[in-house]
Amino acid sequence: MNVRPILLAALVALVAACTADPGPSSAPSDSPPPASVPPSEAPTPTPEPTEAPTSAPTIAYEPATVPDTEQNSSTLTIVPGGDGLVAIGYDGAYGSLLWTSADGGRTWTDITPPDFASIGIASVVEFDGMLVGVGRGDTINIEAEQAAVYLSDDGVSWRKVETAEQLVGQMIDVVATDDGLFAVGGVPGADSAGIWHSTDAETWTRVGGDLEHAFLWSIAEGGPGLVAVGWRRNPEPDLAVWTSADAGQTWKLAPDPEGFAGFEATDVAALPDGTLAMVGSAFAGTGGRIWTSTDAAGWTLAVDDLDGVYARSVTLTDAGLLATGGGDDMQGRAWLSTDGVAWTALGDPLEGTFFTGAFPTADGVLLTGGTQAGTLETGIVAHAGVWVGTLGD
Repeated sequence: MNVRPILLAALVALVAACTADPGPSSAPSDSPPPASVPPSEAPTPTPEPTEAPTSAPTIAYEPATVPDTEQNSSTLTIVPGGDGLVAIGYDGAYGSLLWTSADGGRTWTDITPPDFASIGIASVVEFDGMLVGVGRGDTINIEAEQAAVYLSDDGVSWRKVETAEQLVGQMIDVVATDDGLFAVGGVPGADSAGIWHSTDAETWTRVGGDLEHAFLWSIAEGGPGLVAVGWRRNPEPDLAVWTSADAGQTWKLAPDPEGFAGFEATDVAALPDGTLAMVGSAFAGTGGRIWTSTDAAGWTLAVDDLDGVYARSVTLTDAGLLATGGGDDMQGRAWLSTDGVAWTALGDPLEGTFFTGAFPTADGVLLTGGTQAGTLETGIVAHAGVWVGTLGD
């Protein structure tokens, strides 16, 4: 049984609530996709994967106490705010949910304001003493292509950034750098990926031109400066990576990674030494893979045998890189790596869940996502949740 489309819908519906397919954002175009960099220009590949460590830290997962939610809801991210922590997610309809916790994430209270019913916040980052959320505005209007930015001083009260001209498209991820903020996503009407830049979180400019027939899921600092990952039609949708060495003004398509065909990259993150890890999953729902790179241009498959299982996100923690996701068996999973190359399961799979992300804590990690039950024949029941992972001695 393949439930991956259900999980994908829960992840992206808040920014594409009126889009039927969380994969390619628009119909194929008659014009050809951008050409790949010739293989001769590819840098030296990264080292071969090393032997996996024999064990990972022990961890115990337990569900937090969360508010009642609607069907198909999920939490997506946790950030500092409110009386301690704030969780943001998808409400199961067209909008976002907003929870707060004062006890380290074990108990959550719903503080969702009424206007969150028609906005989508997909990613949040701390920048210049405030929280910056990116996503989509006017999610109820099926014709709207309104990329949107939301700001908050405390994670509780949010205001939409008013720009001189409407931001067109949908933003999915955002990163804070010394050069300001960079957000990525897509512009379905233009059949293009989108990249936006701001130095103050108030004024945003589309940069990088059109990355035609493409969509970007994630952006991070790495390689020559910035790296953005997602997919492009090649001519079928395949995983793709772009890099920028000039603060996002121009972007170069990297050589096709090994094992990219039929996959999309959904997240990328870097270790302190600059080593990058990229996670992705097959459009056909057959499973996931993990790639590693030292320069964001040459990528090596680190994990290629996740049959029916996939990581959707990767997060830097004190213990290393933590990848989180799920599987066709409706079990949430996490993997840990200290080098981006060798990965070990962190804890046992958790029955009846899927994980969308991780927030490191002093004694472990908080995992976002949702519960799952049912079958494709009887209907999948999914509700937002948070799990507390406590590391053992």
